Amino acid sequence: MANTPSESAVPRTPWGLWRSPYLWLATVHLVLDTAVVVGGGLLVLAMLCVGVLGLPLAYLGLPLTVWANRGVYALGGMERSRALLTRNQVIRGLIPPQRTGSTIADARAALSDRGLWRQVLYFVLLLPLAMLGLAGVVLAWSVPPVLMALPLYFSKFAAAQAQLGPFTVDAAGEALSVAGVALVFLLLVSPLLIRGLSARDAQLARACLGRSETGELAERVDQLVTSRQKVVDSAEAERRRMERDLHDGAQQRLVSLAMTLGRAKNKAAGVDGGLQELIAEAHAEALLAIGELRDLTRGLHPPVLTDRGLDAAISAVAARAPLPVRVEVQVSPRPSLTIEAIAYFVVTEALTNVAKHAKAARAEVSIHRNDDVLRITVTDDGKGGADADLGTGLRGLADRVSGVDGKFAVVSPLGGPTILTVEVPCGPDTQPVEDR
Repeated sequence: MANTPSESAVPRTPWGLWRSPYLWLATVHLVLDTAVVVGGGLLVLAMLCVGVLGLPLAYLGLPLTVWANRGVYALGGMERSRALLTRNQVIRGLIPPQRTGSTIADARAALSDRGLWRQVLYFVLLLPLAMLGLAGVVLAWSVPPVLMALPLYFSKFAAAQAQLGPFTVDAAGEALSVAGVALVFLLLVSPLLIRGLSARDAQLARACLGRSETGELAERVDQLVTSRQKVVDSAEAERRRMERDLHDGAQQRLVSLAMTLGRAKNKAAGVDGGLQELIAEAHAEALLAIGELRDLTRGLHPPVLTDRGLDAAISAVAARAPLPVRVEVQVSPRPSLTIEAIAYFVVTEALTNVAKHAKAARAEVSIHRNDDVLRITVTDDGKGGADADLGTGLRGLADRVSGVDGKFAVVSPLGGPTILTVEVPCGPDTQPVEDR
């Protein structure tokens, strides 16, 4: 196997083929095609007939259909293994339908599976190709040796002559000429004939037993989407962990320190004024640090978002905003924690930009879920002119949204109003119960 040339490295010249094990392994493969057609093809036909004809029998026919699907995939896998052994041809296997636990759904998926019918088509088309391959093997390896020995036995025939189609060989010179042509055919044509037949066989196997290029690209895209989603979910889980650690660790210690300083300030009443001033200053700094740390943890992932969802969390953000903010949230069922966190981040960052740059008198936040799409709209009546290409804040929002295949748009003419619209796919309600 290690010395077998790969499919792309098959020699192209007769002399290269003679020195390569590919020539003999390909011959074996072509001869075995007939056995595969007779054995595997009939077995595939029998399994499909049993499965399809047994469908009306409900409890018996439905499982038979699923088993027939699996049986065809098993035979297809054996054919891919045979191609690997004899041609060193690597074919990525088709993926059978996933079991759902419902016999009816599994049977329906089995019959509508394109991979099943592609493999059935392989065994159907292999029949004429196997007959052609067998004839080619006979022509390549049996006929030339027989004709090369013609000078030794042609005189033994009746009338001391041999009939080769329209040609009659009745002299030694003619027999030697036929033997010479047969030798040239054996040395130069037979290897190329086997190579061509094997290439047609490989094309059929690749087309019917392997994944298409489009299918492989689609699978790769799915893998990348899944991988990216795992990264996003991991980052969001890490953010929640940091929020918990800060809230339960550093923030609690600062609260304890502030309480201790408060008691010290009360007990230091009446003593040196400089000492009282230092304690009061330390107490004020501790309270300020607590406030900043609370704002930091709230920005990472506020507990109210996990506990009560977007409505309560966005309402709390609006209550802290320096301008009136009207909030409308209709999200049912709740999306995943990752999508909720992105929506919260979009709204908080957008309202921060409004407060800093828009010079607006009021703002509105609207969050609605339509099927599997979460639509977020933030509107303000400020001066307008916001540009995502210029503002780092808006660019950060766009990058955050693009991480989950979301859409980001800003309409902000000079003079306002500014309308920021975000749409993110939220999928089914998959939020773990323990995280709610």
